[in-house]
Amino acid sequence: MNNGMASWQELKIDYEINQISPNISTRLEDIERIPTELGIKILTILIEWACQPQNTHPIEIARKKIKTIPSDWLIEHLPNVAKTAICLDDEWEYRRLLELLSEAIPKLLDWGIELGINSKNEEIKEAANDYKEK
Repeated sequence: MNNGMASWQELKIDYEINQISPNISTRLEDIERIPTELGIKILTILIEWACQPQNTHPIEIARKKIKTIPSDWLIEHLPNVAKTAICLDDEWEYRRLLELLSEAIPKLLDWGIELGINSKNEEIKEAANDYKEK
């Protein structure tokens, strides 16, 4: 953010999720109150923004938004959503997922590490082991 104004990335993220449920960007803590399928679509968008960009700013914006979602809801839905929202064979996206889990949902970090350890991709295994050793 600059001078209290939202960046174009934040405006884009908000626009995308508000298309699914009006004004949800300002009330993600209420995601449990909307239909689950809509919440999953919103979480998919946020995970994509938290794991795919090469620029850190949108990653940080998406992580901040994900942190406002109730943890019980995230624990229930994030594992399945993450498996479809990002490429778990892509080292960059997988490492961003581990960072997200570590920051926002530490209870799911072991799940994320286990995914990587069981991967056939050596770079993914290495990333998982990096987190396992932390």
